Amino acid sequence: MPIEPMSPGEIPASPTLHPVGRRRALAVGAAGLGALATPFAPAPDAHAEGEERGGHHFPRFVYRGVITEDLDYDPTGEVIFPSVVHAGRYVRHPLGEWHLYYAPHDDPGGICLMYADSLDGPWTEYENNPMIENEWGDHYSAPHVSSPHVVWNSRERRLFCYFHGPNTVTRFATSHDGVHWEYGGEAVTAEMLGADYKETSYARVFAHPDRRGPYAYGMFFMASRKVEDVRRIRSARSIDGRRWEVLPEPLVVPGELDGGNVSGGNLWQWRGQNYVIYHSSTGIAFARTVDRTLQRAGEPRVLHEASGIGEDVGRVAAPVIITHRGRSYLFYEKGARLEGRIACAVARR
Repeated sequence: MPIEPMSPGEIPASPTLHPVGRRRALAVGAAGLGALATPFAPAPDAHAEGEERGGHHFPRFVYRGVITEDLDYDPTGEVIFPSVVHAGRYVRHPLGEWHLYYAPHDDPGGICLMYADSLDGPWTEYENNPMIENEWGDHYSAPHVSSPHVVWNSRERRLFCYFHGPNTVTRFATSHDGVHWEYGGEAVTAEMLGADYKETSYARVFAHPDRRGPYAYGMFFMASRKVEDVRRIRSARSIDGRRWEVLPEPLVVPGELDGGNVSGGNLWQWRGQNYVIYHSSTGIAFARTVDRTLQRAGEPRVLHEASGIGEDVGRVAAPVIITHRGRSYLFYEKGARLEGRIACAVARR
């Protein structure tokens, strides 16, 4: 598979290289992200058996805590959009077995990194964050850069980081080690959808599920028009991860359960079925079945919402599910919009 699921043009010179960051273990809040032996918090009876879709139960994710506390680089007091990569599979000398990328939403943003040797933590902040800033030589100058999504491109044997800045364009950069990046170019722009569009951002990239077709990569991203305040999830496809073709119709249009807007779409493969998982204005993460062409989605079902018990409160957004050694972890953006932190929940055995 050419690119890790869940999870154009000439490449210019790389930005300034930084030394490896110190290994400073970060606290994860009162709830903690301790060992797996830590007792799970109770959850509402409504979720006792998980959500069922197409005859399959979704995992029941139990809140474990906030990861991004006590950050050195924290210019706005909020961070969003986690992206988790098994760096130890691809990088010769990774900072940790796992890399977790994130960014502030507000200006100036900045693509940041934490790392750990276990998905349970402890997570360490890279000491020279941000790795990618809102100005990059002659390539661009934007109010902010945000929403990183990092995947392995086996054809080029590099990590690709997709990010937006400004909101009208999703860009990408490439790296051999997940720390030092070379600018790649623009992947998707508002102009590709039409003159009336203003946003093409919050993109996630994955192995295209249609193995019979010519496309190696798929993308979900958020799009909105200038004349309305409604966000939809669109799809795109690519042969090489650099040049993208946007599919003509939205994949997810917000309905009654979504509260008016949807975003943060990601591909999740569970028990032989493809899903688009995403968040909505309601603060709940949903899942819909999606066909292998990325053009048709089913009806929404609840994937995860806060239990309302203790610290497990607030919004669940930008979901990422990583399954490793039979255990599924949900990383997501917790808290009110523009006040977010990165949290983790773990599937109950």
